[in-house]
Amino acid sequence: MKMGLRGLLLSSVLVAPGWAYAQTDTHLEEIVVTAEKRETSLQQTPIAVSVVGGAELADRGVASVKDLVEGSVPSIRIIPFFGRASAVSIAMRGVSTGDSTQISRETSIGIYTDGVYMGRVQGLGTELFEIERVEVLRGPQGTLFGRNTIGGALNIITKRPTGEFGLTQKVGIRNLDGWNVATNLNLPEMAGVSIKLDGLLSKRDGWVNNDLPGAWDWNQYDRRGLRAAALWEPLDGLTALYSYDTSRDKSTGGYGQFISLLPGAPALAPMFGLEPSRVRQSRIGAPLEPSVAKISGHSLNVTWNASNALTLRSITSYRKLSQSQYDANAGLFFAFTPNGLFGRISLADIGQDQFSQEFQVIGTHERLNYVVGAFYFEEDATESAWTARTLRFNATGTDYTVLPEPIGGARPDRASDNHVQSKALFGQATWTPPVMDDRLHLTFGLRYTDDEKHGRMTSIRGVPSPLRYEFSSSRVDPAATVAFDWTEAVNTYVRWGVAYRAGGANSRSATFRPFEEEELEAWELGLKSEFWDRRARLNVAAYRSSYRNRQATFQDPANPSATETVNVGAPAKIRGVEIDLTVAPVRGLRFNANYSFTDGDYPDLINPFSGVLVRSSSGLTPRHAASLSVDYTKPLDFGEFAVRLDANHSSGSFPTEGVARKSQAFTMLNARVTLGEMEMGATPGTWAISAWMKNITNVEYNVFHNILQGTGANLVNYNVYNEPRTFGLDLTYRY
Repeated sequence: MKMGLRGLLLSSVLVAPGWAYAQTDTHLEEIVVTAEKRETSLQQTPIAVSVVGGAELADRGVASVKDLVEGSVPSIRIIPFFGRASAVSIAMRGVSTGDSTQISRETSIGIYTDGVYMGRVQGLGTELFEIERVEVLRGPQGTLFGRNTIGGALNIITKRPTGEFGLTQKVGIRNLDGWNVATNLNLPEMAGVSIKLDGLLSKRDGWVNNDLPGAWDWNQYDRRGLRAAALWEPLDGLTALYSYDTSRDKSTGGYGQFISLLPGAPALAPMFGLEPSRVRQSRIGAPLEPSVAKISGHSLNVTWNASNALTLRSITSYRKLSQSQYDANAGLFFAFTPNGLFGRISLADIGQDQFSQEFQVIGTHERLNYVVGAFYFEEDATESAWTARTLRFNATGTDYTVLPEPIGGARPDRASDNHVQSKALFGQATWTPPVMDDRLHLTFGLRYTDDEKHGRMTSIRGVPSPLRYEFSSSRVDPAATVAFDWTEAVNTYVRWGVAYRAGGANSRSATFRPFEEEELEAWELGLKSEFWDRRARLNVAAYRSSYRNRQATFQDPANPSATETVNVGAPAKIRGVEIDLTVAPVRGLRFNANYSFTDGDYPDLINPFSGVLVRSSSGLTPRHAASLSVDYTKPLDFGEFAVRLDANHSSGSFPTEGVARKSQAFTMLNARVTLGEMEMGATPGTWAISAWMKNITNVEYNVFHNILQGTGANLVNYNVYNEPRTFGLDLTYRY
């Protein structure tokens, strides 16, 4: 590992995710996490975990999972898949989901909301409801969280009903003609039942304008959602929490820009030109409709504290997803031919429903803490896709016409269905032996998983298809940890764990080619410490991973829409260091920093389409990523003044296999200033007004880079860029 003096200095200074709970004195608050299926102190949990509170998410302007694209949590990377609005690619510690938009493919980062596993990456743009905290569990989580968590897990915990009347009403305005309304209402407990209602509306125009009348802009959205939760406590120690949520996300994707021509490329149409920097106006007006996600779900969490030493829990959930895709490239794809068709659109529809059930037994017996459980997951999904052309060049390429109806081949181009059934038994125990003043803690866990998957291509190019695949796997994933408390405030641990991602098939392949499971084994050495009279917290994790049988996906150079997924024989070796620091030197002032270093040896691969040796992807993960924030709060005679400044830095990374050009490095600055806790005459409750700005310096970088090549295509490098400077005002009332 060659970091150099500059990297070493950076790693010793820039460190950890912030925590946004109110600071009553200079002591840092205890942070409670559920990374081990029970509530434990972050500092006593021997896992690398970043925790971001709900207030900090709001201060950072994070309203959905997609908003993490700007790197506010450096250990996790999120980008829109190929710039589209309907799905995202997620990466952690050098492991990325790749093309998990396919229903026959799994993710590598597990996403959970209140203990419920989300099976698809589609729909994750929908805005989050009122969040208590987000836990980012780094590294393989195969024992307690199960399959498809080889890179880590994102554990989202929402706020529960309080049983007391309370109202938070927020309205906001922003540039790009944007506005949002969010309501969180707690009702008084009645007959042992507490109810909480959440609702939100959020709209914004796009920042790349589309001149075609009636068409949407690029990067535009219209989101809305409702959530109702009811907490019933019929007996002491027994609680039942039911929730229902429904949401709709109408969004358009990013705009692909001509950056440069590839060698031997034909000339662009005369009405087009290169776009070497971020633009605010599309090269032409083109048909563009939103991709629409409709999501709903039920969950029931029943917890019985049978005694001080035993808790029984059941988590039941059913969720349903409908996701359409409408991607339009405004002439990016097809090369000019006189009177030729161009203006490619990519349409797709995905339908999915899932049922999951988890049982947990959480207990304590003398020197033993344990959790055992069982998990069942079932998923059914269908998808169909079609590409067509919506525009026609004139004879000279100086103008064009919009077709009355899109023209394409048989619809759909491809269609498939997929079925998953997964069953698991798991257990983990931590034993504190009666030696060394009870400072040694030994943890061991196992998870047995039985997976069954099958699917079929129901149509290829409009013709019924006989292609099918089957996947099955029965395996045991272990984990072990040795932790030692040097003092009450300093502890270290060594952790070893294994996790796997299920196999499947590539639905973008003409052969519906199946692939096998992949596995990641990791060693982790960690330090967790507090010092300076609990004014400072320093956590460090160093890891080394072996990534075996990796699922790598390649594009067909002659047809960018066609891909193949193969298992890589040689393992990738990934190593890194993550350093987290929080310092509260005086009352009202807090510094938070985070630094993540990732270094991977990924074997170069042979593209199965071309036979050419290509660069292997580093899983979207930059070599260096860092964030730094400063929070200052000061009481005033009429309320409270608060200011937050934060900076996020990332070096470049490769978005997909075979792409030779990295995304650009960037450093982004954001700020938020708030006058809060203000009382208005005799009106009960308090008011707050906030002014915020993201990307203050209007920094520009490519979120996604790729190349276009193939028969009839423009031979170009193209970029999808980040958002320009955004700003707005929020008014919040709390009672």
